[in-house]
Amino acid sequence: MSDPLGNHQTMHTPLVAWIADYPEQLMITCVSVKNSPISLATSEQFGDVTAQPPQAVTACDPRNIASFHKVCLTKHLNGIVEPFWAIWGDACPSCFLTPEALHQWHKFYFDHCVCWVSNIIGAALQPRVGTRHWANGVSTLKQCTGREHHELEKLLPTVAAGALPDDMLCALHAITEFIFLAQGLFHYDETLHSLNEALREFHHYKSSILRAGGCLGKNGPLDHFQIPKLELAQHVSRSIRLMDAPYQWSSDITERCHITHVKMPYCLSNCQDYHVQCCRFLDRQEKQHLFRLFTTLKCSTSPLFFEMVTWWLKYKQSYNLSATLLPRL
Repeated sequence: MSDPLGNHQTMHTPLVAWIADYPEQLMITCVSVKNSPISLATSEQFGDVTAQPPQAVTACDPRNIASFHKVCLTKHLNGIVEPFWAIWGDACPSCFLTPEALHQWHKFYFDHCVCWVSNIIGAALQPRVGTRHWANGVSTLKQCTGREHHELEKLLPTVAAGALPDDMLCALHAITEFIFLAQGLFHYDETLHSLNEALREFHHYKSSILRAGGCLGKNGPLDHFQIPKLELAQHVSRSIRLMDAPYQWSSDITERCHITHVKMPYCLSNCQDYHVQCCRFLDRQEKQHLFRLFTTLKCSTSPLFFEMVTWWLKYKQSYNLSATLLPRL
């Protein structure tokens, strides 16, 4: 890369974080299915109160097929010999695979917590001014946005109060509190303590969900919590101490880019040879934005700082980053 003086320098970038959902994390860590990508936990241990130790690098000669196969079975590996991160400095999957808010928390809440409640009380949400309402119920929702997930997480414990057993309501309240605490922009020892206590409280009352018949599978009621995302929640506190607030690693931005950088340009194309047309559209859009920025600064003689603030406020609803970036500018 070129430095400010124009000289070319050799750069060695560290692998700080890799944003991925659970299936992608399994492929990155070369771990087989129904196992944790960042710890030694198996599917039978996903619902345990205590967290399992992080994954460690295993040395074995792959040319010795019998020994290599035995190690893969013991460590629950899929047999990949040279993962891409093996020679990437001190990269460790248990560190750079950070918690991902959209899939690990919001999707978990919608796929499991909402189902636990609906299996017991069904849909019971009346229209009310100032409150989000789903006329056809929440069970028919597909491809929810982050805003819908947030609204549902705020409403569900209130709606379920009085219709669920007290112990199950405590479990629902605890996991909701854990998700909201984990999304904080700043974390201290007190907040991490509250985070761990909320998760511990959920595990204390989670058996009431099974007794109430909230966990249902294809063949009837379930008697376990073999949920990978529930096991990943055990490592949120450790990741915060290593990598700071996990909400900065959310895939909300990349998911939003699917709309602004893929779907919208595709809809404006003729649907034939659309790769070139989409790239040309994005290139022209960027040039127009830079031209507007230059003319604005040139005509108003305003500092660049105020233009940056205006730009972030404009996209506040889409990217939800202004609350994080503006106080630090």
